[in-house]
Amino acid sequence: MARILVVQADSRGSGTMKRLSEIYIKKMQVLQHEVRVVDLATLKYDKTLSKGYQTERTPEMLAVNAFAQQADLLAFFYPIWFANVPSALKGFIENLFWVGETYSFRTKQYLFKGMWRGKKARIVYSIGGSEWHHYLFGWSGYRGMRQPLWLSGIFSIRRTSFENMDRTKHKPVSFYEKKMLKMAMCDNRRLKPLNQ
Repeated sequence: MARILVVQADSRGSGTMKRLSEIYIKKMQVLQHEVRVVDLATLKYDKTLSKGYQTERTPEMLAVNAFAQQADLLAFFYPIWFANVPSALKGFIENLFWVGETYSFRTKQYLFKGMWRGKKARIVYSIGGSEWHHYLFGWSGYRGMRQPLWLSGIFSIRRTSFENMDRTKHKPVSFYEKKMLKMAMCDNRRLKPLNQ
């Protein structure tokens, strides 16, 4: 059994990525993984790090950090807004990837020597337009999430995108469900050595 932290990174109470993440979560639980879900719409944390790294993290955020330290896989589900990650996710990233706990320049524990090396990550995002437009912006909504992962030593990252979500004509619900289930099975295989 692996430990999975799932971050529903949409500050709205509901949304496409939240609904899709629920399919992933249920499948991973059926596969006997321990899943901790963090909903940024309800989590209490300082979204702006108002005192920099002197900010006192909330008990809820500290509990998330503690689980993340032990997690084997970190999964992030979010919409792309203005070609980037939502502001709630940006603040969460700054609270989660805490200096001295996930990386340190002072002790040279970053990138390939990052404190979270060996963990895996899954990034799933939706975009209103096409992935081509996201590419023209340098995949900023993906790279904004990838950079802290790399800095803390996580290089085993899988990315899934859902494009054209603002179009009036969507693909059938079954298309999205199948894609989410396939993604969950892929992550299960990535975690297989932990299950044996």
